[in-house]
Amino acid sequence: MNIEKYSDYLVSWLEDQRKDLYGMEGYVIGVSGGIDSAVVAHLLAKTGAPVHGVILPSATTSENDIMHAKLVAESAGIEYTLAPISPTYDAFIETMQPLFNNEAERQNVIAGNVQARMRMIALYAYAQSHKAVVVGTDNMAEWHMGYFTKFGDGGVDVVPLVHLTKGQVYEMAKHLGVPQVVLDKAPSAGLWIGQTDEDEMGVSYAEIDAYLESGLNSESVNEAAMERINFWHNRSHHKRMLAPAPKAMNEL
Repeated sequence: MNIEKYSDYLVSWLEDQRKDLYGMEGYVIGVSGGIDSAVVAHLLAKTGAPVHGVILPSATTSENDIMHAKLVAESAGIEYTLAPISPTYDAFIETMQPLFNNEAERQNVIAGNVQARMRMIALYAYAQSHKAVVVGTDNMAEWHMGYFTKFGDGGVDVVPLVHLTKGQVYEMAKHLGVPQVVLDKAPSAGLWIGQTDEDEMGVSYAEIDAYLESGLNSESVNEAAMERINFWHNRSHHKRMLAPAPKAMNEL
């Protein structure tokens, strides 16, 4: 199936989930200014159902990302709301300080995950208020690597891009008419200033895609890339499963 046919399938599939599984009236998506949310926003616009984009910048979000998020919403033809999370985040950090271990490693990751979970809360607040489905933006590479925040950007109702490699996401973006400035930027979760996905993971999306497209064949990438792919995948199994539950008493 080519990208054009698959994009048409995704539009139809999204409508099936909205109407038959959830019984909702529309969709809501967090628009970051990145390639994945741009593709999903354009797919949602093709459903004909109400779609609302929510731009949720923090103190570490660049002005370019905010500008690109607005451009994506305008390009897709969807309504959007700009709702900065910085005041809420600052209040949370101040009032919840006793919960934090200031000696813990990767303080920037802890802070970034708090922000991602705040965005999830905001999207579900909108969804419940407007009878909308919360649409995720994770692609196959991110899903395999566990490169998303558990109960943050991973906390959604549907994940339309989960079977697309990063390269295929770019192909679909071109097909759907995503603005070129979004196509040209380096992928980043924007969880801290200067952060990029590939720098943080220590492996390129091209290498991850090559591994996935080869049927999870380790011979398709070099040893260093394979080490990073295995590291991220093996440490993130818990993100791709429901919470484990014990046997019931009558099963023992």
